[in-house]
Amino acid sequence: MSGKQIRTWALPILLFVCSPLLRAQDSAEAPKPAMAGDNTASLQSGASTEIADTRPLAGVQNLSLGSPATSHSFLLPSFGVTSTVQFTPDNNSTGNPASTTFLSGRLALNKISGHSQLLLDYLAGGGFSSYSNQGRTVIQNLDFSESIQGGRWSLTFGEQFSYLPASSFNFGGLGGLNNFGVNLGAVGVTPGFRQDLVPSQSILTTGAARLSSATMLQTTYALGYRSSLSFFGTYGNLHFLDRGFQNSSSVNAGAGYNYLLSPLNSMSVSYAFSRFTFAVQPFQADSHSAQLSFARRITGRLSFQVGAGPDIQVYQARLAGPGTSLSWTLNTGLSYQLRDWRTAFSYTHSLSGGSGILAGAETDTFSGHLDRRLGSWQTGLAAGYARNHSIQQFAINIITPQGWFAGAQASHQFAGFGSLFLSYNASRQLGVSGLCPPAACNTSLTQTVSVGYNWGFRPIVLE
Repeated sequence: MSGKQIRTWALPILLFVCSPLLRAQDSAEAPKPAMAGDNTASLQSGASTEIADTRPLAGVQNLSLGSPATSHSFLLPSFGVTSTVQFTPDNNSTGNPASTTFLSGRLALNKISGHSQLLLDYLAGGGFSSYSNQGRTVIQNLDFSESIQGGRWSLTFGEQFSYLPASSFNFGGLGGLNNFGVNLGAVGVTPGFRQDLVPSQSILTTGAARLSSATMLQTTYALGYRSSLSFFGTYGNLHFLDRGFQNSSSVNAGAGYNYLLSPLNSMSVSYAFSRFTFAVQPFQADSHSAQLSFARRITGRLSFQVGAGPDIQVYQARLAGPGTSLSWTLNTGLSYQLRDWRTAFSYTHSLSGGSGILAGAETDTFSGHLDRRLGSWQTGLAAGYARNHSIQQFAINIITPQGWFAGAQASHQFAGFGSLFLSYNASRQLGVSGLCPPAACNTSLTQTVSVGYNWGFRPIVLE
């Protein structure tokens, strides 16, 4: 059975198998996690009351600060227009500034019904550039998840899909896709999938259209008041529409034991298997990793997690070097909020598909931001760094592309969720000469100035 067939049938089969278990447990009283909150409030009331985050530490989703306490489902539509000017822009040998205007629409959905919650964040847009080689571009991005609970069992499945003309890491010199419309993060809820489980795009390539998708399934069983077991599986694919890139796919599976040390602290022990394959290369890389993780969560204030452990890598059809090597994995993140200040950062080290440039890589990725609200104004700083070290077994020459970006932004909020913003971003990618088409791998310092307006609305409550 092919990978495409496995992906197509895995979700219906798992839902068929697990649904009877969920219904059977529906009437049974399950142990409630010590961090679960009993707060109730209306989303429209603007109350700051939040429900504690109870996502398993050894799961497919990042931990969060919690979500607004509401029993209502809601839609959050928004529209945006963003204009950018790039100095020493990608794909432009003359060095003259190039401008691009993006028009976007965004729809976020939080649907609560009985024992389930559905989160959907969909973005569609287009760009019009003054540089003829870039022309018009299309943007599509979808983050989706649904969690179903029944007694001791819970089931989570989701999808992260994108069609982009550039790397999602510092997309278009904007620091990512967050400046297009208003997403679920604006109201405190988001699917939030772990970035080491989705196809890596941490090498800054532009003018290279690509499709990226990751399908995720997870089930959790509560053993008692403090402990639970988690099992997950994912399938990812990164495909470029132009020649000269490494198309890749990945399969991940894992299991973990979660334990609540106290109402605020938890730990987990987990094992994960990953396999990376490439469309036009016979190479195959397997990863067997174990992690010991710790997390501390204070609802609405702090979310911190760190996990690390050994990683045994096995290579097939290698060109050189040993068939097995020992490495390490690390996954850590912090979100902190205090009055008008908010900060978040994440860092991961793991085996990846190589971002379309390398046939696999040991990848380090860091990103973070610091924001402060001053009345109707909000200011922020953001930065990111990525390092991809080529796999010795699959490369004739060992290379290590490195890229970074840093930026600052100020925005003014108007009625509802409408806001006007101005931002500056600087980025650079090194170590990619000769690895991909020159038009997609610019190594010059790129500076981008952006101005935009997002028309947002109050959440539309659904009965």
